[in-house]
Amino acid sequence: MKERLVISVSGKGGVGKTTTSGLLSRIIAEQTQRSLLLVDADPVMNLPRALGVDVPASVGEIASQMRKKIDDGTLPASAAKQDILEGEIFEALIEGDRFDFLAMGRTEGEGCYCYVNRILTQILDTLTMNYEITLLDMTAGLEHFSRRTDRNVDILIIVIDSSRAAFEAALRIRDLAKEVHIDFKKLVVIGNRIPANLVDAVSQGLEENDLFLAGMIPNDDEVAKLNYMGKPVFDLPDDSPAFQAVEGIAEKLGLLSEVTLLKLLGQ
Repeated sequence: MKERLVISVSGKGGVGKTTTSGLLSRIIAEQTQRSLLLVDADPVMNLPRALGVDVPASVGEIASQMRKKIDDGTLPASAAKQDILEGEIFEALIEGDRFDFLAMGRTEGEGCYCYVNRILTQILDTLTMNYEITLLDMTAGLEHFSRRTDRNVDILIIVIDSSRAAFEAALRIRDLAKEVHIDFKKLVVIGNRIPANLVDAVSQGLEENDLFLAGMIPNDDEVAKLNYMGKPVFDLPDDSPAFQAVEGIAEKLGLLSEVTLLKLLGQ
């Protein structure tokens, strides 16, 4: 059986995690011939807008509908609920020419969000086996690590900006991932919108804490313009500083070379 590559993008809220995920997704989709699954595991669901994807139903909405059917007795007690739920989630999978997409979303009304996390955890292992590369845009914070939503991650990417809070979040994510035994093969940090006069200090701080800096994404007016106008990252010019920076990072991670990609895939 062929191995599958799972990439998880995490980080403190507001550091540009979704923009980074979107650009990385675009580059993988455009510059490799590998089958690609993108999963927005953040309940805020910003990745669909960044990719120009229309989401008719999310995992959270499907789970909420299932819960209502159970509560009002519409769904018989003898029904194989997990099988039905998995089938509906697979139907919610958006299939495209460049990539397939699944949105986590959130449950409706009161209740613990961890229910949806458990569902996603159960189906991701099965779903990702159908794709050579899976990229997960995770929630801001650390909850998904303690719930093992992104287990069996090959490349764990932590996005930071110039704030001390983002740097400390990266350290906590690194430590917690190890504590809950996330079996990642590579952990890297990407710096986003870090002022030139802080680049050396940030790089030194990461090195002192045994964190590998994969690259820096500069502040890019075109990215800010796309975000404001609600346009996808596919509209960003190839010569934009942000695009070129993420392209260089993808190359450094071995995602664009067929030789290194084959090694990452275990082929």
